[in-house]
Amino acid sequence: MIFYIIFRKYARFIRKENIGKLLVLSLFILVVGSTLMFFLEKGKNQNIKSFSDALWWGVVTLATVGYGDIFPITPAGRIVGVFVILFGIGFIGMFTASVASIFIERKLRQDRGLKALKNLKGHILICGWNYSASEIISEIHLDNKKREIAIIANLDERPVDSDHVHFVKGSSADISKLEMACFRAAETAIVLHDDSIPGNSGDGQGILTVLAIKKEQPNIYVCIQIMDENNVEHCSRAGADEAIVTGGLTSHLLVQASLDHGVTKVVSELLSKKYGNEIYKIQCPQKYVGRDFRSALMAFKDEYDGIIIGIEKTNQFITNPKGNVTIDKDDYLIIVSEKRPQIEIR
Repeated sequence: MIFYIIFRKYARFIRKENIGKLLVLSLFILVVGSTLMFFLEKGKNQNIKSFSDALWWGVVTLATVGYGDIFPITPAGRIVGVFVILFGIGFIGMFTASVASIFIERKLRQDRGLKALKNLKGHILICGWNYSASEIISEIHLDNKKREIAIIANLDERPVDSDHVHFVKGSSADISKLEMACFRAAETAIVLHDDSIPGNSGDGQGILTVLAIKKEQPNIYVCIQIMDENNVEHCSRAGADEAIVTGGLTSHLLVQASLDHGVTKVVSELLSKKYGNEIYKIQCPQKYVGRDFRSALMAFKDEYDGIIIGIEKTNQFITNPKGNVTIDKDDYLIIVSEKRPQIEIR
């Protein structure tokens, strides 16, 4: 059944692009030319003793290989050879050019974001494009260089040349564009602030995108970048799981730098995957379930050379928990480590 579906798909494709006609004409010239060559050269040309020899000559001639092992010696055979060369090579050239142009066109449509994506699952969806988008993609691929990313943005062509970065042109608030980017199968969506809209009004476009995604697929974890801290509540009402206030973060870092000199260097190291230690969220290993935070902290340092800095309990984050806080089986650990530890959860 699967082979039948694939056959029908390619049959429609060949019929639509008129490749079938060129192929039939090329085969017609091959069969007729080889047949005439066989009858005209048989008994006169020692290199053509069977129809397979004549057919081999026809294939080599049409393919412009020209081995020279078989060639016509009679005047009539040479005339047939001339017609096969002139017409056959012409049709073969048109056939190969048509196939090549189809693949080139498909590649161009893909790079221009006009082609629907297929077979994407568990990918990260980036909605919009601004100054921070390239850095976001770079950081994601530093964590996992094969992580699939789909971008929806009003750009002329794909902004990043990578086999694992895909592009759909258009507004991320348009459900048809979201469908083209396989948003229902995405794991996470990152909604970027629209810098083309003056001031903080770009937050509104992002909130509309969050509404469009969450209405159709509420299970996607959505992070939104906004400029105005007053819009955090609106983002929450739209269904955003996390709202990152760009201006607010900058202000906090500047204050921290002025009060505790050099601390922001530690923050930058933890937030970037380019160097040093990183912050990771991992499911709690079975061997830590039921233990208090103090003993788990010491054990994790000894076993994985990392530090537990917090616990997530039913969507509640506890930073630097008390030493007697018990770790439950459904908890997640927030850790600082040089690389993501390979832990057997169960």
